[in-house]
Amino acid sequence: MGMLMISIGIGYFASFILFLIAEEMSLKDSDFSDIKDAFTQELSLDDSLTKYGTIKYMAMYIVGVFVIGLLISTQILIPNGFGLGHLMAYVFLPSMIGSLVILLLKWRFQPLLKLISSFLFGAGYIGASAFAVAVTHLLLT
Repeated sequence: MGMLMISIGIGYFASFILFLIAEEMSLKDSDFSDIKDAFTQELSLDDSLTKYGTIKYMAMYIVGVFVIGLLISTQILIPNGFGLGHLMAYVFLPSMIGSLVILLLKWRFQPLLKLISSFLFGAGYIGASAFAVAVTHLLLT
């Protein structure tokens, strides 16, 4: 059980740091007064994607979490013979904890954006880590 807790901790902290870096990089050139344009006028999808770069940074986050998931799965989960319940704990616990932390820490500042960030963190982590665990178990066991 100790190795499972270590893998959950590594997955959480590494993905949380990656997410904060990706989020800050996507918002570094934006002005929060520009975000009101999304609600007050019609913007083209190309303009909004190139302006904020959110898709690019979210893809970088997902690739990073996938690589972390591959490493944890091959170095910790498979060698210790963890079952499906343990694998699901690795996939779901860090995403729930990270989403909750994002909501709690930053709720007072731009609550709608933080709600979106929370969902992006959770969905990105679940998708990338579940795919990484599934791929390694299909190929290595």
